[in-house]
Amino acid sequence: MSESFKHIKTVTPIQGAQKTTMSLEAEVNPSSFFEVTLEDGSVREGWCVEYNDDYVKGEQKGVKLYSTKGHPAWETLNYFMSIKDQLRMDDPSLTYREIQVIIWSLIDNPSFDIDKINEYGHMPSSIYSNGEAHFDVQKVKDIVADIHSRKADSQFKTLANQQGVTLIQNDGQTIMMGDETAFAVKTVAQNGDPSVDADYSTCFDEEIIANVSFNRWGWTNGPISEGSGEQTYDIYAGAGQCDLSKGTLVGQLTANYANGTLTVTYRITEESFFTNELYTLLETHLFVGSAPYPQMNNNKYTVAPGQYGNQNSHDNITEYTYEVSGLSGDIYFIAHSVINGFGQ
Repeated sequence: MSESFKHIKTVTPIQGAQKTTMSLEAEVNPSSFFEVTLEDGSVREGWCVEYNDDYVKGEQKGVKLYSTKGHPAWETLNYFMSIKDQLRMDDPSLTYREIQVIIWSLIDNPSFDIDKINEYGHMPSSIYSNGEAHFDVQKVKDIVADIHSRKADSQFKTLANQQGVTLIQNDGQTIMMGDETAFAVKTVAQNGDPSVDADYSTCFDEEIIANVSFNRWGWTNGPISEGSGEQTYDIYAGAGQCDLSKGTLVGQLTANYANGTLTVTYRITEESFFTNELYTLLETHLFVGSAPYPQMNNNKYTVAPGQYGNQNSHDNITEYTYEVSGLSGDIYFIAHSVINGFGQ
């Protein structure tokens, strides 16, 4: 196992994941620095912990997974990873390059100073090459400064301790994964495998509204007519590019639109490969409206969960229900959640 792991601060070994298999590929997914395929077949976003160490790509057996959850030394990184997806949705220009540099900036071993990047001889060329930074330096500085300024806030403490990240000890540098975001989608079976039912669910990157699409994965569901009865949807985590084969089924969602009210229930039904217990809900966000997407104050459409209008944080629960009333006509909904159990 990698010598680099001896520099890692206090972490907790993840039971059942001290001798597993992963496959590692670099910069094949526009959303992350690495793409990590785990033993259960799920595909996860991966990130560099150490900018100054080499990684080993391809399949590796016998890797060990550890959690940062509950360890004060990792609070700043845990907090950032809990808000990462929201930041990306709020700012579509935020790329994996900025996110990777933010991660380095928040880890103090090895220490990383963005103003000294030209002095570091070992740097991925996609991040920095020939004296040029291939990311928005000021944006990184602003986000890092904002995170540090929030350390005294109660929300910072809540998010920083509610979830952690997963560190992978392997033959190369230490790799990091975060919690998974999930969306509800209507599926049908095709040749024995699930496929998106296009009559009900549309990926964010498709145009339902002329000239409106998003470079993010997830689905809007509808239109749904009042009195159409209860419908069941699957909840998929980590299905980048709306590819179900890359995602993990974690549960089901029921939706019933009757008497001007939409009742939506998230139910976690699947066990984590790592914990052998049910995955759990850390956050839920629900949008309901007459258009496929919510609109911000400037009337621009968005798929950022913070704009969905119905949201809650949860303490590792497995079921939650929203009732949204005062509705009329055909409606759409987007059901988002943050899922715990991917190694945490």
